[in-house]
Amino acid sequence: MNKILLIAFIYVLLSCSNDKKNESVITESETKIETSQTQKINPSELKKYKSVKEMLEDAHDFTVEQGTLKLINTDEKNLHIQVSKPIIEGDSDKTINETVKRDIIYVAFQAFAQTSINKITITSIPIDLNDKKKYYNEYKSTVTVTRDRADQIMQKEFGSKDYSILFARLGEIQVPSDDFSKLKFQDLDFVYSELSK
Repeated sequence: MNKILLIAFIYVLLSCSNDKKNESVITESETKIETSQTQKINPSELKKYKSVKEMLEDAHDFTVEQGTLKLINTDEKNLHIQVSKPIIEGDSDKTINETVKRDIIYVAFQAFAQTSINKITITSIPIDLNDKKKYYNEYKSTVTVTRDRADQIMQKEFGSKDYSILFARLGEIQVPSDDFSKLKFQDLDFVYSELSK
């Protein structure tokens, strides 16, 4: 009787192990499909905008109506914008600070990629998810970035000043590429410190 129970137990373990292997194969396949759905774009295909305001409105990442976008100075030669990502109670300081850095990096490189501006000041300040009038000033960060500085970072990171590599085509739309993710995630602290110089 004990041998039968032992054999049944081993069979159950092996069966569970095989299910996990199958799950990981499916996950890898799904990931490959997602990656294969995006295609690189040529520099001439990169979507361009007349202004940063138009670019941000089209992307719908930050909006004036939701309080996540404020245009502090709209003069394109001395542009200053404020962006705010919602945070929730319980988010760690580390998570919030990383979000602030990531938003500055995202807006700066998107602006240089998709508009002709040469300088932008970006203030990132988190906003409360449930109270769109409540900002968390203790996490506020403001960085002024020039195109030259962004070009230098692009050169260090990718050996190129071609901003089109930051975007890929997914069907009919352009989305941030893996290279853009590298700036915002893997090399977040380095890129942020370089932008802040």
